[in-house]
Amino acid sequence: MMVRFGKAAAAATALVLLAGCGALTREPPPPCPVAVAVDDASRLTKFRGEGRDLTDVVFDAAIESVTYTCEYDGDEAIDMEVTVSLVASEGPANITDSADFTYFLAVATSDRQILARQDFDVSIPFQGNLTRVRLTDVLEPRIPLRPGESGPSFRVFVGIALTEAELQYNRARQ
Repeated sequence: MMVRFGKAAAAATALVLLAGCGALTREPPPPCPVAVAVDDASRLTKFRGEGRDLTDVVFDAAIESVTYTCEYDGDEAIDMEVTVSLVASEGPANITDSADFTYFLAVATSDRQILARQDFDVSIPFQGNLTRVRLTDVLEPRIPLRPGESGPSFRVFVGIALTEAELQYNRARQ
């Protein structure tokens, strides 16, 4: 009984000493900017011609998920890693065996003013008898910081680049 108490007392003393050194009082890292898919631009149904029938669908593509991490480079910048998972389904009107489209990543202020945007061209092949394919992209935006700025000062938006007609189609489906 005495031996166990002695070990427990030694462990408690070590914890108190470590706490005094600051080892147990680390501040949590500053928060990351939030990265999200844009609701109206998270899906694309590409049609052949002007038809809107199921038989006119070339492909459906969607942003399946957006995940992120970040690391602060001192007070200078935030280095992010944004993982975008895209999924595409082949439609009956597809003659190229691929889904070709563009998606974007935009960095904005917390009040949604776009600071920077980059487009990414994607070609998702439907090989063999595959009719549904998932693709994962890892993007690494760097957000420069001014004094007083941190993660909550920014938002990161990911979306599929749409024409006005494609955007209206998406809004009508909701």
